[in-house]
Amino acid sequence: MSRRNKLAKEINILEEEIKLLEIKRSRSMASLMEALISRTSPDDTDAQFFRTYTAEIDVKREQLQKMTKELETLI
Repeated sequence: MSRRNKLAKEINILEEEIKLLEIKRSRSMASLMEALISRTSPDDTDAQFFRTYTAEIDVKREQLQKMTKELETLI
């Protein structure tokens, strides 16, 4: 029971972290889209932020999948 509760809490935390990272990534994505629409060169900083946030999101999603599978085996 204790392990299930701990996993459930960790899953909720990861989901919240992913949501926050997606919000941050959307800001840089908006800047990149604006550059694309206006046919200007995108800011390198925005591109780097986008790549960084995307990589972090991918790692956290993998962790989330592993924890969810582990939780399912405990149920």
